[in-house]
Amino acid sequence: MGDELGSAVVAARLVRDLMRLCLLMKRRYPPYSKWLGSAFARTAQAPALTPVITAALAATDWRTREYHLAGAYEAVAVAHNQLGLTDPVDPATRPYHSRPFQVLHAERFTAALRVNITNPTISSLPAMGTVDQFIDSTDVLSRPELTRASINGLLTS
Repeated sequence: MGDELGSAVVAARLVRDLMRLCLLMKRRYPPYSKWLGSAFARTAQAPALTPVITAALAATDWRTREYHLAGAYEAVAVAHNQLGLTDPVDPATRPYHSRPFQVLHAERFTAALRVNITNPTISSLPAMGTVDQFIDSTDVLSRPELTRASINGLLTS
């Protein structure tokens, strides 16, 4: 608390992740960041989520930011449940352990999804997401050899 600039930066990252998740749920690869807003605007969630995430990004204090982010998390969680890929997962936010922040605890959704993976090769892969979730460098992501080297480095460390 007290670092409003840092909080705004984290909120922007979280909004980006939510937008990308909405695209993933529509089986659309998220585009280069310059076009992310345009691609997101074509998702079913965009009409309801755009005002909420815009409010989160425009907020000047963490409590307001958190309020809007929590609404966005819950809306995306409901959209996940509507996909029918897992048994329904409670879409409500909850406290972050003993800290005064509301979060989704999205690991619950990951666990529900992983339970339904039947292919042993895929289920044995580490639960680390895709490379563009942890590398945001166009120079790396546009060069397959660098992308592969990055992944291999993570898998062997």
